[in-house]
Amino acid sequence: MFELVDVDLEKKMDNVLHYTAKNLRETGHNTKPVLLHSFKIAMTLYELNYSEDIIVSSILHDLIEDTDITYDDIKENYGDKIANIVEAVSFNPKIEDKLEQAREMFNKCHEVGFDALIVKCGDLLDNINYVKLVNDDNTKNKLFTKYDLFLKISKDIIGKEKVYKMLSKKIKKH
Repeated sequence: MFELVDVDLEKKMDNVLHYTAKNLRETGHNTKPVLLHSFKIAMTLYELNYSEDIIVSSILHDLIEDTDITYDDIKENYGDKIANIVEAVSFNPKIEDKLEQAREMFNKCHEVGFDALIVKCGDLLDNINYVKLVNDDNTKNKLFTKYDLFLKISKDIIGKEKVYKMLSKKIKKH
């Protein structure tokens, strides 16, 4: 299954998971299994040997969207770089059109760069597993349009990365 790569990083991941769990429990407002989702993304990126900043950001990636945690909270606890990544991968709830919301978020990820795009790619890679549960074809098509948009926006920076190729393969499979 999972192989030990870096015991110090695993200890840090454990601490970040506790922080995430605490905040999801106290102020979480998403009914989906957010903590498990964050854990799965982090473990995928860990196994692919991505940086500590990417892995930590992947654990924290839904906190701005799904809890009362703010950019400033993350910055105070984890620093500017991780806070910038988490903010980039978070959608703007003021944008009502879901495709436009995704486009704006993907463009923010592109501006922040490689680390944010890898975290978002890992997020989408896990989320695509739930698309098959969507019964409405129109909704399903909109989701795949969003995935295709991400691939297009991110290809120039992460197109050669294994996680990008994994996502691309899953999209084609569906």
